[in-house]
Amino acid sequence: MRPGRGSPTSGSRISLRQLQTHESKTERKRETRRKIIIGAIVRAAQTSQTDISLRWLEEKIQALTRPDDRALFGLDGEPSADPAEAGKAEPAPPITSRQKKLLAKLVEEHRELAREFGVDPDEPELEKLDKAKATSLIGAMLERVNTQAPPDER
Repeated sequence: MRPGRGSPTSGSRISLRQLQTHESKTERKRETRRKIIIGAIVRAAQTSQTDISLRWLEEKIQALTRPDDRALFGLDGEPSADPAEAGKAEPAPPITSRQKKLLAKLVEEHRELAREFGVDPDEPELEKLDKAKATSLIGAMLERVNTQAPPDER
């Protein structure tokens, strides 16, 4: 593919399909990284013969130190030294312009679906969404749109 043609980052108009594809690829990469992190935590626990519980796993996730990894689980900032403070994270990063464009297009084309997900199509207030919520909303809406579309349009 030639530079600037069909690329979601080019200055040309971005199609809904290109935005969906880009967002889908990005989310798959995030999900793969989440699985790697959880797998590594569980594998380390098995090696040391530690009992694994959901609460224990949540504590380990709260203790992640890499900002990128923490963001994958909706956490921001550094892990707290105080376990009671571990669940209190800084505000999530704001929605990206790409997410905003995709959500705006989804809300415009699927008004009823947007209402089902709690977004007012007449006043979407997309700026108020944080990155994690926007990603989740995009994924849920795209999944619903794809399951409702006839097979030849998917």
